[in-house]
Amino acid sequence: MGRYREAAIAAKNLTNKQLADELAAISTFNREKVQDLLPEKKDKEAFIKLMEQVEADTAMDEKLAFLQDNIKTVGSVAFKLLKTFI
Repeated sequence: MGRYREAAIAAKNLTNKQLADELAAISTFNREKVQDLLPEKKDKEAFIKLMEQVEADTAMDEKLAFLQDNIKTVGSVAFKLLKTFI
């Protein structure tokens, strides 16, 4: 990255903050809790996909099929979220 390293890090941090704000707006978690639970951008994006599926007006079979098809991306996020409730 060289001379662009600091700019790239700043951009990553800003994107993570913006995603955390958006996730906090659609969940019961505040931005700090979202950041703690889902520090990586890919985790936040997986959370958004998972929430869209949870809120979708589809049958449970379709929701389960989505989870099965996307277990590697959204499964770890689901476990992180469930862990907060235990």
